[in-house]
Amino acid sequence: MVSNLVPRLQDEHRFPMNRFDASLLWNSVADDSADDSCELEEPASYGTFDESCDESDGECSSVLQSAPAGETFFVPLSYEPNYRYPLIVWLHSDGFNENQVCHVMPHVSTRNYLGVGVRGTQAIDAAGHRFDWHSSSAAMDVAQRRVLHAVRAATSKYSVHPDRIVLAGYQRGGTMAMQIAMRNPEMFAAAISLGGTLGRVGGATIDLDQLRQRRLPMLWQWSIQGDHYSQETLVKEIQFVMNVRSQIEIRQYRNDDEMNTVVLSDLNQWVMDHVVGGAPVAKINPWDSSPTSFSEN
Repeated sequence: MVSNLVPRLQDEHRFPMNRFDASLLWNSVADDSADDSCELEEPASYGTFDESCDESDGECSSVLQSAPAGETFFVPLSYEPNYRYPLIVWLHSDGFNENQVCHVMPHVSTRNYLGVGVRGTQAIDAAGHRFDWHSSSAAMDVAQRRVLHAVRAATSKYSVHPDRIVLAGYQRGGTMAMQIAMRNPEMFAAAISLGGTLGRVGGATIDLDQLRQRRLPMLWQWSIQGDHYSQETLVKEIQFVMNVRSQIEIRQYRNDDEMNTVVLSDLNQWVMDHVVGGAPVAKINPWDSSPTSFSEN
């Protein structure tokens, strides 16, 4: 296990996107049939739409399409069907929906990846615009089916590299991403969590022997000034990951939220280095750690 502690200061001059603008996220979905307590077994279907976005450094014309089964696809600029793209499967934070991928991916990269956003398992508003990731075993099974369906849908519609599928998520979505990746370690090239814990690690649905053989690469990104950050929890989860011999890199940031462009830029570079480039996460042996001091950028 490798634990690289790489805390960084947020650079306010690079696309300051510390919070999502919620008003941008709910205007593409309308379903009055959902209620606050509904835990959906299967997501509703919606029509397709195209959306363009403006970046501070120019125009973003990536294709963003809402598709059946509560999935939203992000297609990179100048999409080339003969190139097999890495795929980032994105699990949104609580209170949002699958369209969050439209706002995250342009700050990761407009050209390097295909992306697909997956809807959470429990509607929390009557209009059916906002969803949470419920933590019950049944809801986790539903979430896993939705992720596997999204991967199949993306690979059938677009040119996806089968060995470069990354499962990533933000806060509770990051927790769900880790849980699903540990259930299916052979399916994913890596798992990434922005401010999400491992949750119920070591549960009966996780094959620990399979995890040890796979040595799943992981990136954990934490803002150490956030209310959800716990050094004690982090230490316990590192101990679990050491037990299953996963390759893990931990990056800590001196701010109160993981959703900023420095974090997303680091995510892009990590995937390009370790998933696309094939560089090992471990340095010398599985138990290495290489902490670094806070960046003064």
